[in-house]
Amino acid sequence: MKIILIASVSNLGKIGDVVAVKNGYAKNFLIPNKKAICFTTNNYKIFETKKHEFEQANLKNLDVAERVKVQVAGKDIVIIENASDDGRLYGSVNSASIAIKINEILGEKLVSRADIFLKKPIKEIGVYEVRLNLHSEIGFDVRLIVTRSESEIEALLKSEKKGSKSADKVEASEVEVASEKSEEKTKKPKKKKPEISEEIVQIVA
Repeated sequence: MKIILIASVSNLGKIGDVVAVKNGYAKNFLIPNKKAICFTTNNYKIFETKKHEFEQANLKNLDVAERVKVQVAGKDIVIIENASDDGRLYGSVNSASIAIKINEILGEKLVSRADIFLKKPIKEIGVYEVRLNLHSEIGFDVRLIVTRSESEIEALLKSEKKGSKSADKVEASEVEVASEKSEEKTKKPKKKKPEISEEIVQIVA
């Protein structure tokens, strides 16, 4: 499907670019979120008359994205949910619920679900990394902590660090073993000097 971008989109293009994308991507994301319009001769003429407006809107969005980054980047986003004893949530945490939480922190509605990239809904308590793409020029990760209570946060963070350290140790040990094997291969066996038997010595004498 051919579209005209009316906002800059990461890895796709800038305002005014005519690009071909999958129908689902255009209809479910780009067009509803006012990042593109369908390409037709008539629509392109309309775009040309409103190009300045789109560019001004893009600058405004960039300013908002910078404000959000200053207030959110480097901070933990904590969402408290009900969960079973084994950590499984009774519901799930998705892009919309993360956007709502971030807007609560900001004190105003500046982030939408379209700005948050989550591969799939979160269904267990834990510590996650979530990507925010607020503008084609501004994208960053935030640490999301999904927990049953605030008192559980410290334990979740410790558990995450412990898991990371264990992984590092495993990698280190694997490297050491590989190194030892490599050394063994490179070591050449020493040639033994041929032993002269006593009988030969006697004959020579």
